Amino acid sequence: MDPLTAAGTVATIVGLLSSFKAERSGTELTEFTKWLKEKHYEEVASAIERNSSLSKELSKILATNHTDLVERLAQLDSKIAQLASQFDGFGGLINALHSKAVLSEQAISVLRQLLDSGAEYIIEHKMFTGKADEYHLIGGSCGNITYADRRFIKDDLNSLVYADLVRLELTSKGSKKFFVTRAAAEFFR
Repeated sequence: MDPLTAAGTVATIVGLLSSFKAERSGTELTEFTKWLKEKHYEEVASAIERNSSLSKELSKILATNHTDLVERLAQLDSKIAQLASQFDGFGGLINALHSKAVLSEQAISVLRQLLDSGAEYIIEHKMFTGKADEYHLIGGSCGNITYADRRFIKDDLNSLVYADLVRLELTSKGSKKFFVTRAAAEFFR
């Protein structure tokens, strides 16, 4: 396989694997290939099924703990972006794709509360009663994150994840956990 095709194939598979894990927590290769076919990537699914070495390696990757795999994929994305930005013509593209969102006052307040509390993470508690969702501080000072605009809290938390100030993990029941990062501590220095 020529280098250009190989690079494209690796990027395609990593990208599709990232999309699959963002949508599902499946750990079986058959789940992944079924998902590929549902998303109209039949050619990629067939190529995986025909190549036993590729199937074996993807099976190993998919068997990895969901949270660990999602974190590794995020790290891989960051490393690829870092490497690609060093090549002529790719710097602008990488900056456009990886530019950090501007944080709202509410997002900064949430981050400040997490850091000041000494908690390890925030866990989302969905309220199905019409009340605003709650975000509990866990692993340090207890309590809840206070916020004013419930319409944008999810967007604010996502912007903190995107800015690498908190790390997102999902519980086995699908609740979101937002872990503080070292970058968050640096953010206020």
